Amino acid sequence: MSLRKSIIYKLFICSLNISTLLSDGVWVKYGWELFDYVIDARSASLGNAGIAYNFGSIHSSMTNPAFISSNDNISITHQSRFAGMINNDLFGIQLKNNSKPINLNILYQGISNIPDTREMLLDWGQDGQFGTNDIGEGNGIIDEGERLDQQSLKYFNQHQLGIHGAFVTKFMGVPIGLGYKILSYFLSDHYAMGIGIDIGYNKKIKNSSIGFVLKNVPASGLIWDNGTVEGTKPSMSIGLYHPINYLDQLSIVINTIIKADVSLSNSNLHSHIRYGDFSIDGAYGIEIVYDKKTMVRIGKNPVNDFTGGIGLKWNHLGIDYAFINALNNSALGNHHLISLIVSSDWIISRLSMK
Repeated sequence: MSLRKSIIYKLFICSLNISTLLSDGVWVKYGWELFDYVIDARSASLGNAGIAYNFGSIHSSMTNPAFISSNDNISITHQSRFAGMINNDLFGIQLKNNSKPINLNILYQGISNIPDTREMLLDWGQDGQFGTNDIGEGNGIIDEGERLDQQSLKYFNQHQLGIHGAFVTKFMGVPIGLGYKILSYFLSDHYAMGIGIDIGYNKKIKNSSIGFVLKNVPASGLIWDNGTVEGTKPSMSIGLYHPINYLDQLSIVINTIIKADVSLSNSNLHSHIRYGDFSIDGAYGIEIVYDKKTMVRIGKNPVNDFTGGIGLKWNHLGIDYAFINALNNSALGNHHLISLIVSSDWIISRLSMK
């Protein structure tokens, strides 16, 4: 058995084992959302709708594992969310081997100084004295006469570290993208680790293309240090990409993309179509490219946030910026992303000249 097939087999067995463990665990909605919103600026500015749009980035394989293009670039993205309360970083590089390249993306999220108010309540009842067993004592609710002990306020941190690797293999002669995800989760004094698998496919039809992705197959899960297993059910995304070339004479191309996410566990009040736990959410993006070097983008992501951004590209360097408005027009602050793409060969050539 080749090394590549051995890796596929072991990852699939791990996912099956997690599915078995989940018979004694719990299903959660957002256990693996890190891999959905920690993305590059170009994808974010287009509403993260690029299931069928391969723009040749290292990060494209996170959207669809079938998007593996020969690439010598190094990509770094920083994302500030909720007015700087949450900071995410993304690093991507392509690993070369004798057979086929592997896209490797490393994701990090850090949230510091999260208030822990669980021990602050002086739950002494309405008379304000402990041990009298009066009305309200020990009920966990702030009643009249009770107060909070500021000295009992504590803080904790949350850190997530994820690895997403992707390569293309063939199944019954059809090229299929396989993405494998590893996630470690640190929450205060607790720790969890898990593994997941995504499967992607992309089909070109003349100038257009159709993309299809299955996420968390057959299930993804996090195993916590206390033995709790949190599982995420599989979901499906399908998308369409179509370029408009009517303005070719002006060196202008308009790329249009659309996608639909189908989930069995992610229904919410803002879902476009929902029935029980079943939901369908749509997203779209429009990119105007001038002379293959200057790009203006707008879109709307699956959680109904309007997005936008710009991109500039030179021979060995590219910069992308994305803006995402506050979640559902709330007052939690806007999101900003910036991505830097640099040719690794160019960096080596610059260093060798010194």
